Amino acid sequence: MVQAAPPAQDGGAEYTVQANDWLSKLAEKYLGDVMAYPQIVEATNAKNAEDSSFAKIDNPDLIEVGWKIWIPGAAAMEASATTETPAATAEASATPVDPGDVLVQGRSIKEEFIDTCSGCHGPHREGVIGPALLPSRLTAKDEYYINTILHGRPGTIMDPANWNFKFTEEDAANILAFLKSEPDPEGLEWSMDQIKDTVEQLVDVSTLPDKPTHSGNMSNLFLVTEREARGVAVIDGDTHTLLGKIPASYRAHGYTFDPTNERWAYNVGRDGWLFKFDLYTLQPVAKVRVGIDSRGIAISDDGKQVIVGNYIPHSAVIVDAETFQPLHIVDTSAVENNEGEIIGSRICSVNDVKTSVGTYFIIALKEAGQVWRIDYSDPSYPVDKVKKVGHVLHEGFFNEDNTRFYEASQENDWIAVIDVPNWKLVTVIPTGDKPHPGPGAMWSANGTWYGATPHIIEGAVTIWDTANNKIVAKIPTSGPGLFIRAAENVQYVFADSVFGAEPNETYVIDKETFELVHTIKEGTKTLHPEFTADGKYVYISDWVENVVRVYETTPPFKKVAEIEGITTPTGIFNTVRATEPLGH
Repeated sequence: MVQAAPPAQDGGAEYTVQANDWLSKLAEKYLGDVMAYPQIVEATNAKNAEDSSFAKIDNPDLIEVGWKIWIPGAAAMEASATTETPAATAEASATPVDPGDVLVQGRSIKEEFIDTCSGCHGPHREGVIGPALLPSRLTAKDEYYINTILHGRPGTIMDPANWNFKFTEEDAANILAFLKSEPDPEGLEWSMDQIKDTVEQLVDVSTLPDKPTHSGNMSNLFLVTEREARGVAVIDGDTHTLLGKIPASYRAHGYTFDPTNERWAYNVGRDGWLFKFDLYTLQPVAKVRVGIDSRGIAISDDGKQVIVGNYIPHSAVIVDAETFQPLHIVDTSAVENNEGEIIGSRICSVNDVKTSVGTYFIIALKEAGQVWRIDYSDPSYPVDKVKKVGHVLHEGFFNEDNTRFYEASQENDWIAVIDVPNWKLVTVIPTGDKPHPGPGAMWSANGTWYGATPHIIEGAVTIWDTANNKIVAKIPTSGPGLFIRAAENVQYVFADSVFGAEPNETYVIDKETFELVHTIKEGTKTLHPEFTADGKYVYISDWVENVVRVYETTPPFKKVAEIEGITTPTGIFNTVRATEPLGH
């Protein structure tokens, strides 16, 4: 019998696959999230182990009509729609709110959504790797969505184990009311004139001292994002001491270091403010707002131009590194996607190429599935394009000589390999469910170069041989991770599992054998390993416990320091990146 909907049963519901069914479609319909399909796979295979009448799903992309599968949590979902919740919940049924009128955690709902939610759900709520959040799609009862806002969703980036957004019930009701309003396309533009109007020189650099005013080693400083404190902590990597803090903007997201002058660093916040930091005096000296919602950043090898990628508006902006005046806007508001449709596309990765290969910036267009090479030596900034790289691109990094660029496609579950000098797609590497390389990892062992990435859905680190682009190892972890790091002077690769079942685990992998030799397990929510310049120590943030821990990078990987006084530390960036061959 073909069922139109799974009947409610304790802990889930049996379902018979129909024509035109696929797992992500069923996950969206019955679990409310297109990305929750692994829950169906796991639940069905568990049933199969007990009852062979249930299907055994080996490939989530291939299910057949007539298969009996199990939809987990269907009964609980149905029950949640009839359960009474506190009175504040009722407010969500009211007339949709003006997103500028209601505050959530001190910001307008629109600002909160753009910063916290749009990465997965899209700036217009159109859906990316998370489902669309549009009035026509929100067909379940309000209580179901409010419970999700408050507590997250198992098996997704919003997994309850890692869901630390402390919304009140009133916040959740107001957020849902916002989601039930029609998206407003206005207010998502940021023109050249608007950028110019925000340029501000905060300090007369001619008055600055010509030597550092602190005792830190300029070749071994760490800049640590204070995610919720609008600041950047600066640590001396020689002594593991906090030197001071630099004021920044909201959720300082990306950093780049001037390869020609040790005193300058650049940082962009998610709110689009680009800062120039003086690392001699630990202060911002200039700022400009290049967008409304920004992510990636890179600097030219001559230290003269900085590029920032925007989520909102759809663009990349190039500025003069000295004056902070905008030089050029790379418009991606009307570009062709893989299916030939004209869409707007966010910029999801920004990198610069070694000048031995070319004077290029490289940007990836998230929704369009394209990667662009921009020649910054030409004032017209000509662009070469590689199309059909994948769906929902995310981050990219280089091989050791910058002749290959590796870009993640999170919908296709692969890393695309691009020939940089000839600017063409070489192949794709199917690494696993939703690769998230962060800075990526690249290393040489026994005469062979290897690359690696973690994933934001699958708990695994995948390693490939860069000569033939074949996978050589896949190391299981406790769950999704965001960042992986390797260095020439470190024998091991370090990777986090910040969204895993054990979000305080960092995995230590041998470069030669690919064996998991050690797991650092300490703290609450740890992430973003980063090495000291000499490779002797690794720094790891604890997002929840407000501390950065320092460990030896050789067995027994002993902890040598805890650096306190840092608020919600996340990203860690060492000044050694100024000369890193993988891109600044």
